[in-house]
Amino acid sequence: MYVTTMDEAREYEVKRRGMKGVRVKHLLHAGVGAERIQLRVFTIAPGGHTEMERHGHEHGVFLLKGEALFKVGGSLVQASPGYAIFIASNEPHQIINAGAEPLQFLCTKETTEVPSETLN
Repeated sequence: MYVTTMDEAREYEVKRRGMKGVRVKHLLHAGVGAERIQLRVFTIAPGGHTEMERHGHEHGVFLLKGEALFKVGGSLVQASPGYAIFIASNEPHQIINAGAEPLQFLCTKETTEVPSETLN
C-alpha cells in the first residue's frame, strides 16, 4: 500500500508545446507501486489550456474546481465541479480553463510509465 495527499505531492509545470498555464501533481504511478495506472491532479491557470492531443490510453477526468471547456472529437462540453468525463483511446481532446479562477481536476490513465519529473 502507498498513501499520499494532494498537499504532499510535488507540483510540476507541464512544459510541452501547446500547453499554457498547466501544472500537475503525480499522486499515483509506477514509481510508487501503481503498476498499471496513474492518478494525477492538474491545475490550469485562467486563460490556460492543454494541448490538442490524441494517444492510445483512455482518460477519466473528474472536475474539482473551476469551469472547463472540453474539446473532444468534434464536440464541445462545458463542465464544472462534480462532472466526470471519459475520453476514449485515440480521441482528439483539449481541456481549456473557461473561467476566471484556476481549474483543477483529477485525471487517470492506464500506463506503466514513471513520470519523468518524479525521478529527480
